[in-house]
Amino acid sequence: MMAGVFSRSWHITKLSFRVIKQDKELLLFPILAGIFSIIFILAMLFPTLIVGILGAAGFTGFTFFHYVMIFLTYLGLAFIATFFNVCVVYTAKIRFSGKNATPGKTFKFAFSKIHLIFMWSLLSATVGLLLTMLDKIAQRLGVVGEIILTIIRAILGVMWSIITIFVIPSMVFHDLGPIKAIKKSISVLRKTWGESLIRIIGLGAIQGLFILLGLIVFIPLIVLVSPLGIISVLVMIGLFVMYILGVILIFGVANQVFNTALYIYAETGKVVGGYDSKILGETFKEKKKKGIMGRVH
Repeated sequence: MMAGVFSRSWHITKLSFRVIKQDKELLLFPILAGIFSIIFILAMLFPTLIVGILGAAGFTGFTFFHYVMIFLTYLGLAFIATFFNVCVVYTAKIRFSGKNATPGKTFKFAFSKIHLIFMWSLLSATVGLLLTMLDKIAQRLGVVGEIILTIIRAILGVMWSIITIFVIPSMVFHDLGPIKAIKKSISVLRKTWGESLIRIIGLGAIQGLFILLGLIVFIPLIVLVSPLGIISVLVMIGLFVMYILGVILIFGVANQVFNTALYIYAETGKVVGGYDSKILGETFKEKKKKGIMGRVH
C-alpha cells in the first residue's frame, strides 16, 4: 500500500516538475512572495514594537491593539501569498491550454482579480485570528482543557486547509468570491473524494525525503569543515539553508501546479497536457459515476 502511494507521488512529482521546466517563471512567483513577505514583516515591526511598549506600560487597550496587529499581519501575508498563488495557478492554466503566459500577462490577470484576492485575504486573516485566539484561550485552561482545546484547534485548522484546497483555482477559473469559492472547492471535493488527500500529502512526503537527504549530506559536511574555522561552518550552514528553501519553493510550486491539473480533471474529466490519466484517476476516485470518465482522453 505505502509503496504504491510513494510510487504515485513520485510520478506526480516528476510530472509537475515537467510543467515547471516548461514555464520556469513559475519559480519567480514564490520568490517574489517571499521577498514581499519579508519586507512586510519588517514594516510591521515598528507598530508591533509600539503596541508591545504600551502593553508593558499597562495600557488598558493593549489586548485589543495586540489582536489588531495580529490580524493586520495575517491579512498582509495572506494577501501576498494569495496574489502570487493566483499567478502560479493562472500560468499553469494557460500552460495546460497549450499556450504560454508571460509574467507581464500573468501579473495583469492577478491585478484584475485584486478585489477577490483582498476579500479572500480578509476571510483567511479572520480565520487565522480566530485560531490564534483559541490558542490563547487554551493556554489559560488546565492541562486537560488545554490539550482538548489544542486538539480541537488543530482539527479545525486541518479542516480549513482541506475545504479551501481548490479556492484559488475557483477564483482563477470561475471568478468567484471567497464564499462561493469555498462552496465550489467543497463541491469538487465531494465529487472526487476517496484517497485523494492522502496521495496529495504524498507529494509532501517526497519533499520531506529531499529535506532528509539534505540533512544526511550537509550535517557530515559541516562536521568535516569545522576544523577549518567558523567561516567555513557558516558558509556550509548557509548553503544548507539555501538548499532547504529551494526544496520548499520548488515543491510549493509543484503542489499548486498539480492542484490546478487536478481541479481541471475534477471539473471536466479531461486530463490536461503532461499528466497521466491513470495517475489522476487513481488520485481522486469519484463517488458518483455520471459517465464523465468516458470523456477522458
